[in-house]
Amino acid sequence: MTRANINYIYQDIGHASRTLFFYWNGDQYPQGIRDFYHVLDFINSDWSIKAFKTWIANNYENGKVKNIIQPKIYYTDGFITDYSYVFENSSRTIKVFNWDKKIFDGNIKEFTTWIKKQK
Repeated sequence: MTRANINYIYQDIGHASRTLFFYWNGDQYPQGIRDFYHVLDFINSDWSIKAFKTWIANNYENGKVKNIIQPKIYYTDGFITDYSYVFENSSRTIKVFNWDKKIFDGNIKEFTTWIKKQK
């Protein structure tokens, strides 16, 4: 398993991104976020702020979240590298990027199928 640092960021429309966490040791590769950080627990929730905070609290040591507009998992202080995830609450879709290339864009069912196939 490859290890990496995870940052959670959010952005209010018209404002700069804000980082919620800095340098948390974690694995954001699809199999790592599935197997070790149980991303499907969040995916199968109601996607509320409370659900996101609960997911972080249950899966990350000392996980605390401030105000969130749109949950995202990015790497290196908000700069997209490695694997990054964007949870679009209004459309209930997920986008996954590997560096600057979008490798997945779909709904909850499609994401669940996709992430279960990752090795």
